[in-house]
Formats: sequence, structure tokens, C-alpha cells
Amino acid sequence: MKHLLHINGLDGPLLRQFGCECGRCLGPDRQANTSASLLSLDDAGHTAHHLLFDAGHGVVDSLNDSPYLQGPAARLDGIALTHWHPDHVAELNRLCVAEHHNRRQRGRRAGRVPLYARAGTVAWLAREQSHVLRTYLEPRLPAESEPPGTLLPPLPLDLPGVRVTPVSIGHYTADIAAGESSGGDQTVFSTAAYVIATERAKAVLLWDIDSENEWLAAPDEARATALDLLAGADFLLIDTTFWHRPRRRVTHPSFENVLRYARMLKPRRTLLMHLSGHPDGPGNPGYGWTNAEWTAAASRIWAASDLTGTVMAPSVGMAFEL
Repeated sequence: MKHLLHINGLDGPLLRQFGCECGRCLGPDRQANTSASLLSLDDAGHTAHHLLFDAGHGVVDSLNDSPYLQGPAARLDGIALTHWHPDHVAELNRLCVAEHHNRRQRGRRAGRVPLYARAGTVAWLAREQSHVLRTYLEPRLPAESEPPGTLLPPLPLDLPGVRVTPVSIGHYTADIAAGESSGGDQTVFSTAAYVIATERAKAVLLWDIDSENEWLAAPDEARATALDLLAGADFLLIDTTFWHRPRRRVTHPSFENVLRYARMLKPRRTLLMHLSGHPDGPGNPGYGWTNAEWTAAASRIWAASDLTGTVMAPSVGMAFEL
């Protein structure tokens, strides 16, 4: 069986920002919120299994355009969520209703789609998207709120030769009890990175994370096991919302953070995700950059920093063999 990591989106929450005239908003790059799919193909090249990571705005259109999921090949065997923010769950209803109808029309059992998400994320879905959770999704992960740097139980997938392991990661505006606002009294660690390991390759999905996950650059003994699993990936897909690192704590990392993390993690290929270009502000590096401009600027610094492997901003629709 052949496994592909398919890029469904790599943009931050606002996509083409209303009223913006920057190069990214006016440019040709297809935009959708950050998402990827693990596609498993049988010996005839047909899609035999599809595990989706996040379902924000524009993701369903990306799936519709994928040559691996068109027409009768369309299928959804599970959804893994990094967290509950709208740009990662906004199209759950659109997607799940369509999958329900597809199964019925094609003579397959129209059961609920397995949902792999941490308990805090499921609690937010129960509050914000109760209908889709109750009607179309079946949570399958144990309840927990382990701190960042903790390995969580692998997803219970019926997919020989593939192991998907969630890792607790810090994203402080998502790590709050359902119904509370950011800065509330109760911390509920709700965000997960994912490590996809096949018999041939390893991919790490490291979005969304905040700027304070310093254990990724300077690990302590308690988090060494998690860091070992994250290190040495063939593909590191990582949150890169800013170009320059703000001096204050912020809810996303910058490319400067990514440089520090990559020096420790030593990936073979680094793919910049959750791009925006807006937070850095007009006139500053990063603002309004297209994917090609992100790739060119990042590659120059990558080479000058003597980091392993290559770096790029991918495009929607790219697929990488695992």
C-alpha cells in the first residue's frame, strides 16, 4: 500500500483578508486553512483510506479538487483535529453531511465518522457544534489533559504499517475549558501535534502551537521521549504565522522560532504552514508574501544558518509520498 501526505491548506484564519490589497491576498496562490490528508492507496492506485487532519475554511474545496478523492473515490475514514479553533473545524458540518450522503448513495453503511481529538477539543465541539458532533462524529480517544511534551496513545487505526501518535503541545488560546475566554482560570490542554510513521517515512504535523514551546529547542529530561519521536522527520509541517518573533508571548510562532526548533529536530524537509503575512505589519518582512516569496526568503536564511534539509512553503494540492 502506498501512503501520501496531501496538502489541503496552509493559510492562517483570515485567508484572503477582507479589504486587504497585499500581495498574498491579491496573489494567485490557492488558499485554505491549514490542513493535510493521509491518503492510503491500494495496489491499483485507488484510495483505500483517508484520514483528514483539520477541516477549516476552504478544505472541502481542496478535497474536491484532489485527483485521489474525486467522484466515487471520495471517502472519509476518520478526522484528526489538532484543536477546536474555527479555522480548523469550520467545515466539519459541510464535510460530514456530504460523507453521510455519499455513503448512503453508494451502498455503504452511513455510520458516524471516527473523530480523533483531545477531550478539551471535544468539549468545545459539544458547545459550538453539538449537532455535527452528536449526529456524524464518534470520538475515539481517551479523556485526558496531559501537559505539553507528553506522548499520547496512538490513534486506533485499522491501517497496517501506519502508526499515528498524538503529542500534547502548547497553544494557550485553545488550552482553556469550554466556555471560558482566553486568560481564564482553568487550563485544559486541548491541542495535539501528530507524528505519522509508515514503514518508509515519518511526517510531523506541528500546528497550531504558541511561541512558548521552548522544550522543542531546549528539552528537559521529562520531555525527551516526545522530542525523540518528533526528531528526524522526513517532513516537518510547522506553524509559521510570523516572520519575526514578537517580544511578547503570542499564540503562534515565528520563522525565528522555527529556526530554533529545526536545529534541534533536524528534519529532512520543512514545510511552512499556517502562513498569513499580515501579523508582521505593512512594510515589514513577511507582510503580503506569496508562497514563493516565503520559500525564497526562508531558503536563504536556512542555508546561511547551516540547518539540515530544505525548507519551503508548499502549495495546496501537493502530495508527498510517505
